[in-house]
Amino acid sequence: MAEIVKRDVLNIKEASARAKACGMNISEYTLRRIIRSGELPCRIVGRTYLISWEKLVAWATCADGCDNAITQ
Repeated sequence: MAEIVKRDVLNIKEASARAKACGMNISEYTLRRIIRSGELPCRIVGRTYLISWEKLVAWATCADGCDNAITQ
C-alpha cells in the first residue's frame, strides 16, 4: 500500500491520492482541469505541477463562498 504524503506542497498524483484518502474524490484529470481553468493556482517546476494542499482544500470546500452554478 502506498504511503499517503503529508507535505504541504504536492504534485498532481500525490494531491489526488491524499484527497481520496481524506474522503474527497478528486481525480488527477479534475486537478489538471481546474489548474488549466485557473480555479486552482499552482507552480510549475520543470514539467511538474506543484499544488498547495491548503489551496486544494479551500477549493474543494468552497471556502471563498463561490460554488459552481448548477445548470439544467
